[in-house]
Amino acid sequence: MLRLFLLPFSYLLNWVPYRAKLFLGRAAGLLFFDVFRFRRAIVIGNLTRAFGDEKSPEEIKELGKQNYIHYALVLLEWIESLIWTSEDFKTKTDLFWEPVKKQMALNQGGILLTSHLGNWEFAIQSASAHGMPCDIIVKRQQTQVAQHFLTWFRTRFGARVIYESGTIRDIFESLGRQRFVVFVLDQFMGPPIGLPVTFFGREAGTAAGLALITEKSKNSLFTAYSYRGRNGKIQVHIEKLEESVVGSETREERLYEKTQWYNDTIEKQVRQFPEQWLWLHKRWKPFRGESRWRIKPVIMALLLAFVLQGCSSQKMNATPTGIELPPDPNIAVPTYGQVDSTEAVPVILEKKTKKVEAKNAPKKVSAKTPFSIVPVDKVPFEIGERMVIDLTWLTLPAGKGVLEVREGPEIQGRPSFHLWGNVLSSKMVDTIYHVDNTIESFIDRSGFIPYKFLLSMFETAQKKETRVVFDHPNEKAYYWSKRISQKWGNQDIDRADSMPPQSRDMFSALYYARALNYELNKKQQFWIYENGQNLNVELTPVAKEIVTSGAGVFQCWKIKVDVKLNNVLRPTGDLYMWLSDDSKKYLVRFDAKVKIGSLLGRLVSIKEQ
Repeated sequence: MLRLFLLPFSYLLNWVPYRAKLFLGRAAGLLFFDVFRFRRAIVIGNLTRAFGDEKSPEEIKELGKQNYIHYALVLLEWIESLIWTSEDFKTKTDLFWEPVKKQMALNQGGILLTSHLGNWEFAIQSASAHGMPCDIIVKRQQTQVAQHFLTWFRTRFGARVIYESGTIRDIFESLGRQRFVVFVLDQFMGPPIGLPVTFFGREAGTAAGLALITEKSKNSLFTAYSYRGRNGKIQVHIEKLEESVVGSETREERLYEKTQWYNDTIEKQVRQFPEQWLWLHKRWKPFRGESRWRIKPVIMALLLAFVLQGCSSQKMNATPTGIELPPDPNIAVPTYGQVDSTEAVPVILEKKTKKVEAKNAPKKVSAKTPFSIVPVDKVPFEIGERMVIDLTWLTLPAGKGVLEVREGPEIQGRPSFHLWGNVLSSKMVDTIYHVDNTIESFIDRSGFIPYKFLLSMFETAQKKETRVVFDHPNEKAYYWSKRISQKWGNQDIDRADSMPPQSRDMFSALYYARALNYELNKKQQFWIYENGQNLNVELTPVAKEIVTSGAGVFQCWKIKVDVKLNNVLRPTGDLYMWLSDDSKKYLVRFDAKVKIGSLLGRLVSIKEQ
């Protein structure tokens, strides 16, 4: 919506000469500095901290005015660029990136240190428009409108975003795919994960994340910065940084020295163009509390070992169990047709029912058969959704389940959702059997078919990692699993199975079920692939009921689920789930008769970004 609102202004600004835009920017900047005085005290205070010993109060005030003019020009440039193509960015910005081109020629990625200098959003746009595969670590926005707009703005030319709330797995997946991960390191970060190093000679809490990554990673380190030249054109420079912190014996000392070195690098860049940095930000907040990295060297080493587990391998191999995942196989991405997948399931699935129930799946369908899509207005969830479900077993509190929808990576040019879930047993159940299992699925944003499925099991009797990579055009599921267990023995499986077209894993099937349209007693069915088996799922709405939960009162579809799972969750009797009868179709309740007793789940909270 915000983009549509700004588009007319974007077309208009592209016709306005630079001198006129400069006049507009100057007028708007001075208006906010002299009249509205928006955060003026913060800007002047920050400039005084940085340059108080070098500049007079009049010089600092003038620098503050130029800083506000810079913000106004940045805003105009952002709006103007909404209609730019990648070719426009190539011609309307200057990119100096020879070290990166050499790195890419070697088929290697890297790590970038950058800051809010110049037009920082243009820097990532220019790099990705030139073909640099980069992923930037960012914070989530406070409003959904801003979140959607900035995600589109940053990723439209192939860049991706990694949210700070995400896992270390996302960073090392990017590095393993020869991409460049961008760390923006010039904002305050307090304890316990920040470090009290200095910036412009004053203590400024700074995130230790980059130092942690470079401590073990062998990826080359670069710095990137931008500034507006005299002709108004944005200049973007990417330079290689040679590691200079090698003398300290302990990791703790090296983390401090590295993070200080990163701050010093940014400070040198800011000093060249002081009017173009983000002085609006409260960079020098009090650092109250103890940094995690100051607790004890032994504890810190253990934390580092956990966070950096497997980092040197350059693969997406950091797992909760410590079991290393192999590299992902190459897959093809299907062609999508304008078919509403919320209606009837394609007939080709029903025709092959008898054959696919065997371990070997059916013959391939015609390559011309389009894969169905879910229309945008019918996608029932958004990035940032978080559902918490209380679990009950034999009337006892069994634990808690958390389901989240996260921003997924681009998979061969197609955006994806990252579905993430965790089941953690209660203290009462832990006395019998501890469960801490994480399940993930990366699904196409509109096709709703999975490209990758991950299951990490950390239990009393076993540690196990499972990964399935789906190659839908070739109807192959690449199954890999490794188990470490004294009770059941160790196990290693690596194979390729046939599967029906448009198969889903057991986790993404839940989200696909939320996208279907339901009618009383009308069955809907689709395939899931589960550990070498192709299973037909039938969903039959049998009633409409009012369900009261911790998240509220919902009118729900009561849906009978028929599926023959061959794992610990396999039902031994009827399996029902209750989906809210609205556009969201939240999972409000489920009831499964399992091997011993019943497993019940009730929705207790919903959070949306």
